[in-house]
Amino acid sequence: MNEEKEEKTVELPAFDFFKINFISFLVPFYVCLGFFLVFEYLFINLFSIPRFVHILLLPGFLMGLFYLYLVLLIEFTAFWTRRWNRKSPPQQGVFARVLDNIKSPEGKLMKYYHKRGFIIKFPMWLSSKSPFPWLVNRVLRRISHNKIGKNVIYCDSYVGLEFTDLGDNVFIYPSSGLSSHAVNTIFGKITMMELKLGKNTTLYPGNIVGPNAVTTNNNVIYPNTVLHKNWRGKEGKFYYQGSPGRPIDAEHK
Repeated sequence: MNEEKEEKTVELPAFDFFKINFISFLVPFYVCLGFFLVFEYLFINLFSIPRFVHILLLPGFLMGLFYLYLVLLIEFTAFWTRRWNRKSPPQQGVFARVLDNIKSPEGKLMKYYHKRGFIIKFPMWLSSKSPFPWLVNRVLRRISHNKIGKNVIYCDSYVGLEFTDLGDNVFIYPSSGLSSHAVNTIFGKITMMELKLGKNTTLYPGNIVGPNAVTTNNNVIYPNTVLHKNWRGKEGKFYYQGSPGRPIDAEHK
């Protein structure tokens, strides 16, 4: 008897992704293009603005259009994710990483998990590289289910795309990374759990924070430290370093 070899594959709905890109990314562009044409062919010509004044106004106007484009991009992307969340609400827990049966409960969960991860990346990248990096927090709040406090600053770091709870005044240095999900094996289990950084937490460069890791207020995590899945600090200790993160004395920092 011949046995058929079963292969596990991931099929990407190309038309669906094309539609998402077109509506979420191009529509804001055409809206901004419309404002630009109105500015150039109605405002400038109607009021006979001198060329010198036109040249002075144009850089500020273009910068304003870029800001408007980012805001519209974020809102259109948030519109799509709200639709998906009604079909498959984001859940925390440990789930089977089902990739070949999207009709099963966990297969459906994986499908929309990957869709959310796909759609948030462009507005996140563009906001972080723009002259308006504070819009990163707007992306995380509006598009995904993140709780971002006041004055949270990401430097050039790897943000947590979903299930993050960051308190006020959290500061994250370059090259540190947050991840609320962890894949245990290629076709095994996936953990999706909220990570929490307490108020005034500082992450120095090279740190990694995993799912369900929790820092308390005023924690300082020194460079190249790993706060692994389910990590907890010790009561009354504020300074940590190592892999995994262990408490250290302040004078030894």
